[in-house]
Amino acid sequence: MTYNYTLIEANLTAALAEIRGQPNISKDIPLDRSSFADEIEQILGWIEDHGEYGIAYEALIALLEAFPFQLSGRAAVKLLEVGLLFRFKTEQPKDALFDSR
Repeated sequence: MTYNYTLIEANLTAALAEIRGQPNISKDIPLDRSSFADEIEQILGWIEDHGEYGIAYEALIALLEAFPFQLSGRAAVKLLEVGLLFRFKTEQPKDALFDSR
């Protein structure tokens, strides 16, 4: 399968930009984790410097699951597109319907 890495990078970067624009959420990040700025920079590095789009996607999803960030519908769709392109799934029983393996 051939991926459109330009689209994937643009979609991840757009979602990350929305998260980056919500530094007020950093108060919810525990002290034993990396700082908000460090986490954002690490994800940006995976996207722009290393082309590790899968890792960046997983890190973005983990942030969204752990903290009350808000994404626009547009950014949410962009993340969904990346997940669909990479065929990311969970092993949760509720997601079995979407598992085409």
